[in-house]
Amino acid sequence: MKITLILALSCLMVYGNCKTINVSSASELNDAFSSAAPGDTIHMADGKYHGSFEPTKSGTSSAPITLTGSKGAVISGTKYGFWLKGSHWVLKGFTVTDSPKGIVLEGASNNILEDLEVHNIKQEGIHLRTSSADNILRDSYVHHTGRGNETDQGFGEGVYIGQAFHNWAGGKQDKSDRNQILNNRIGPEVTAEAIDIKEGSCCGVIKGNTFDGNGEKGLHYADSHIDVKGDSYDIEGNTGNHPFKNGFEIHHIAEAKMGGCKNTIKGNKCGGLPSGGKCVVNSSKDCENYIDN
Repeated sequence: MKITLILALSCLMVYGNCKTINVSSASELNDAFSSAAPGDTIHMADGKYHGSFEPTKSGTSSAPITLTGSKGAVISGTKYGFWLKGSHWVLKGFTVTDSPKGIVLEGASNNILEDLEVHNIKQEGIHLRTSSADNILRDSYVHHTGRGNETDQGFGEGVYIGQAFHNWAGGKQDKSDRNQILNNRIGPEVTAEAIDIKEGSCCGVIKGNTFDGNGEKGLHYADSHIDVKGDSYDIEGNTGNHPFKNGFEIHHIAEAKMGGCKNTIKGNKCGGLPSGGKCVVNSSKDCENYIDN
């Protein structure tokens, strides 16, 4: 409440005409994306919003654009559920479902995603890519991803940070850096990793999350709660149960000559490990990582 009041006062002082836009249909939602200005709030009434949602406008650090609704405000997309290409947004409270991908941030930075539910998605639930940096995902619930065919199941991550190096646009490193994944529930029926951290990204925080590995398929080497190919990540205080194989894995990508270095993995708990499974496996032998268990 205090943060909301401070932002509202800041918006009024700087912009003078911040507004709340109430919507109840997909067309009204897209109209709101076109007209929204820094400091505005778009409020979705309960109901179904199906279409193509690709906002490109940005807020500011002192006056973000807010999209909010209850879990009864349900977005589904024809390509992605919600494809954000702007920065300084707050996405809060609503549901994204029945889409090829759930929420995709494309070159989108300084956004807050909180109290969201993402489920029944063909591939990954939430993807931060193309140098989407300094975002926070917190207090959200991602489950039932990888609902497509067997190929889709291999790409059914709960949260996906960055991109594999062979998918970098023009060979340019995907620096989806300093993202924070905090206090989320991921799983069950997330067919790939709960969180997949790709090479080229760095310096994020993965803390306080709960992973339910029931439903992991182990396809495309996706056999752990977290797969760490990025660098300098702090992965702390997470709890996982029933992974396909291991809890947390660190990998160096030899072909890209990078990844899996200077990460800290501590204070995590693993339950329901299969026979031969381990809580942490460090396959990155070319550089140092700190692991406490």
